[in-house]
Amino acid sequence: MKEDMIIRLKELIKQANHYRDMYYNHNVSLVSDEVYDALFDEIVELEKETGVILKNSPTQSVGYKTVSELPKYVHETPLLSLDKTKLVEDLVAFMNKGTTYLGLKLDGLTTELIYENGELVMASTRGDGIEGEVVTHNAYHIDGIPHKIGYTERLRVVGESIMRLDDFEKYCEQVGEVT
Repeated sequence: MKEDMIIRLKELIKQANHYRDMYYNHNVSLVSDEVYDALFDEIVELEKETGVILKNSPTQSVGYKTVSELPKYVHETPLLSLDKTKLVEDLVAFMNKGTTYLGLKLDGLTTELIYENGELVMASTRGDGIEGEVVTHNAYHIDGIPHKIGYTERLRVVGESIMRLDDFEKYCEQVGEVT
């Protein structure tokens, strides 16, 4: 019985990792969030039941492994995820670990900004939570990201970068892409 569960676990991990690769590295969503979440939840359950957690399990990472040619950046503090908790107790435990801001979930690109002496000196993606990609050159062209701020101490800001649909459509028109 346990052997069958481990075989099933391996199949699910392979499937989930394929979906993640397509989503993060090829910008193709093969399944809905609901389907992926159900798959992920089954992996979590099987890991609990079997006591087996494989190193390539999606439960062991956040985001994606960087595969582009952009320069890499190792985060000072890992950019971890709260996962998709369904329990208030889990949320409270997370909040007790440090200063926390909660807001509505937006599906965008987790971005870290670093300011020194009031100037933006680094922008990076979350990547896999440990290592992201340097996107400072792009951040300078995003209206909502200030190049200079009034705070002169070192400041690290982590948030979600999103693009409104109407802005995306305008961008696609400018570059000749079909939406």
